[in-house]
Amino acid sequence: MPDTNADKLVLELVACDRCKNPFMMQKGEKLRKQEKNEEIVCENCIKLEQRKIQLASSVAKSQEEIRTSIKDYEQQLGLEESQEKKNIFYEKIKKQSEILTKSVELLKKIEQTNQEKYIDEYKKLFEKLKKESA
Repeated sequence: MPDTNADKLVLELVACDRCKNPFMMQKGEKLRKQEKNEEIVCENCIKLEQRKIQLASSVAKSQEEIRTSIKDYEQQLGLEESQEKKNIFYEKIKKQSEILTKSVELLKKIEQTNQEKYIDEYKKLFEKLKKESA
């Protein structure tokens, strides 16, 4: 039985369009993707993008919780007559607003970064913000 190239998996080394790192791809796949104007992306960049999406989703969910708690504090503030208790609610609203601002900045940084180590750092920072808001 003759040994033909059609029966073999033939790979070529190509560069990722995002990180420029080389990776192996089926021969001819690069040409097909270029014809379709598709991005040539390595597995690491795909996984990184998925982690960024998950983290951004988690941050957005927490932002909604923070907004809800701010609204609750505002309602309680309107019902309070004691200036001392009003000041407590003002401080809680201020703290929650600062956390919300930091989370927006965090989302921007997550979108801008393409390095795994920064995603991990942002995740740790986000977990810290969540604990502070609780």
